[in-house]
Amino acid sequence: MTTGSNDQAHISAVSEQDVDAVAQLAREIWYLHYPGIITVSQIDYMLAQRYQPDDIASQIKTDEAWWDKIAVGPELVGFAGYETGSDAASVKLDKLYIHPRVQGRGFGYALVRHVETRSRERGFSRLYLQVNKGNTASIAFYRRAGFAVTEKVVVDIGNGYVMDDFIMSKQLENPVP
Repeated sequence: MTTGSNDQAHISAVSEQDVDAVAQLAREIWYLHYPGIITVSQIDYMLAQRYQPDDIASQIKTDEAWWDKIAVGPELVGFAGYETGSDAASVKLDKLYIHPRVQGRGFGYALVRHVETRSRERGFSRLYLQVNKGNTASIAFYRRAGFAVTEKVVVDIGNGYVMDDFIMSKQLENPVP
């Protein structure tokens, strides 16, 4: 990761050519961020569940899930994955990751705002996400981005693992009909 501080970020849709790079970036970020929050064996399990290149490629071909990337110059520094939510008015922000080396430069907020705009354009009025209860840095980020905790859940994801999460949500202003 070599981004300079004066580089401009660019957000665009993840293409099939980006899928392997996104999967690799996910692995790098997860191994830097999640130890101490969840076990390494759970990290391995969840990466295998969620970041297989074929699965990402399938999702970007649907009208119910969207993946966008943020790059600084030619370098991929983060991504978001979002999908139709649990009800007709909502979108689930399922993935939002910025490489730790470039956090604090506004890229995460830019990606959240981008997802909000795209969600409003699709007619949605609520954005929600799940975040591990022990992931205090991410919880603080989401609070600053306007999300509030609305629920607590424990989800069995198989193989003896659970996600012990907060559901955080926010209303989207002026959805486009």
